[in-house]
Amino acid sequence: MSVFDLMVSAKYAERMVTDGGWTYCSGASVGESPALYFPFFRTCPRCSVKRGIRPRVKSNKPQSDTIGEIASDATVLILSAVIGWISADVKIAKSDERQGDVDTVIYDKDMIVLAEIKSSPLSVFPLEIKQTRRMTEVRDGASGSKQDHSPATADIDKSELSFYLPHVDLRIPLGKHGEQNWPYPALINFVSNAQNLSALIAAWKELYDVYVSSHQGRGGSRDKNVDSRKWFTCGCGGEVDDGKNAPGLDRPDDIKKGTYQVLKFGTYYKEKCPRRIIRAALVSNLLPLHTFERYMDEMQDVIWTKAKYSAALDKNLLPSGVAAFQSDSVFNLYDALLCLTRSIYQDEHLRDISSLDNFVTRFCA
Repeated sequence: MSVFDLMVSAKYAERMVTDGGWTYCSGASVGESPALYFPFFRTCPRCSVKRGIRPRVKSNKPQSDTIGEIASDATVLILSAVIGWISADVKIAKSDERQGDVDTVIYDKDMIVLAEIKSSPLSVFPLEIKQTRRMTEVRDGASGSKQDHSPATADIDKSELSFYLPHVDLRIPLGKHGEQNWPYPALINFVSNAQNLSALIAAWKELYDVYVSSHQGRGGSRDKNVDSRKWFTCGCGGEVDDGKNAPGLDRPDDIKKGTYQVLKFGTYYKEKCPRRIIRAALVSNLLPLHTFERYMDEMQDVIWTKAKYSAALDKNLLPSGVAAFQSDSVFNLYDALLCLTRSIYQDEHLRDISSLDNFVTRFCA
């Protein structure tokens, strides 16, 4: 979802941008003006996409704990907006305990959903400052053109900053860093324009298609015909971004940890609720693509119970090899894989209050 990546990029920028940490790109090799970039991948965003080269530069990505916090907050904010359009009676709350069992709770009078969040962006947009001329520096005792892709500094309070999406040459104006509540007023102004929002969605969809194609065996890091737009996606490898940063729920470790957590929700909370109104959901911004078949396809509809819930029926009433259990003590492993791209539901009430189809119906009504 494009808005999720935009929100994450904005939070990265708000927390991380400084006068230092910029990379100079002359633009000469692509026939464009010079610019400074504040990248969150370890390469020049313009040259990696437009030239297919990957010059090594400093990444300004925050630490993993901060990344998880930002992604979780963005997921809850979007999910809250989606659910709010569907029903005003449904509430959502986020835990502020770092070591707590539950990341977020969705609830109404009929149901309480305990949710584990494992979100990660498809792309994070670098900051750009356009330059009016090519920069110079002293090297080897003489002045000359500044070396391409070398470190640079900027006065961010006096410069006009933008997010830059090189694969479509889209720039999202952010204004000067010193402006009040930067960068959010400028972002709100941008997405409030339908044409701008449409362009952002199309740009994100293009990257999503590139990511899908890489899963289907085209454009891999060892492919001589690699699609250079790949270097603008998270977890792309090639020393640009670590594969463990795969988008959404596409990291095996996140699937394993998230699956354990929803099982714990079942055994420690759902099972112990006499009204049987507790549900367990694994939440992400993006349903896994690369790892779904290997890790989730055969697990999405798993149900479980315990021997103590077996029903004491006359053995003559049951076929050989068949056991009976109390119906209200047979539980779904996942009541939902709740994602901002596509979800998989085993609980109909949860589908009713959170599905994107219902959101679109209410939003367009």
